Amino acid sequence: MNIVAIGAHQDDIEIHCLGTLLRYQQQGGHTFTNVTISNGDKGAQFDTSIPYAEIAKTRIGEATKVAEALGGRYICMGQSDEYIRDTDEARNQLVDILREAKADIVFTHPPVDYNTDHITTSQIVFHAVMLSNVKTIFTDHEPLPETPATFYMDSTAGFEWQPSHYVDITPVWEKKVELLNLHESQMQNMLKFGGWDLVKFSRIMGQFRGLQSKVEYAEAFKPVLAWPRVRAGNWLP
Repeated sequence: MNIVAIGAHQDDIEIHCLGTLLRYQQQGGHTFTNVTISNGDKGAQFDTSIPYAEIAKTRIGEATKVAEALGGRYICMGQSDEYIRDTDEARNQLVDILREAKADIVFTHPPVDYNTDHITTSQIVFHAVMLSNVKTIFTDHEPLPETPATFYMDSTAGFEWQPSHYVDITPVWEKKVELLNLHESQMQNMLKFGGWDLVKFSRIMGQFRGLQSKVEYAEAFKPVLAWPRVRAGNWLP
């Protein structure tokens, strides 16, 4: 399958979906495209003297390393961090990315979350997924033959969100931690912002969802229950 994961910021996919991507990688035969809508340029609260362009360059580099570890690629759509907007241009840009990737399945943020960038990203993806196989929407690549199956990832800290599907990531937990640590800038940023780092946060959430699903660590999802984004079959690893 061709798998596309779309986050607002450069660590979002890694927190909520990386274990699942690693389980797909174990299966073999899949392609991976990781996308962020923003350039992450506000992610340096630990040192406010760092220029926005430098922050963005660092975070894009970190996300690229993670995607390469999956054997995939990373694409940054370049919107300003904390000011993501749902525009025609953003939808069409993502439509073309989905078409180029020949997406079979898409993961993104749920429509409720703590950060408006996450919520707006969810809206952009919701629209772009449907438009990806509309023949009268013209982009650089051909329309997809079918709308990709689409799943929402977990919300931050699980607030206001009840998932329905769980992936056991216990076999790849240590690898997930290894790749999370590639986001060196965000380890510092999150400690400054919330008093926790990416690994601690992911461990708590992974154990919580694992408790719910009777495994040590899990990631949780919910299909987008809107036609034509639901596809029959076993899509998760």
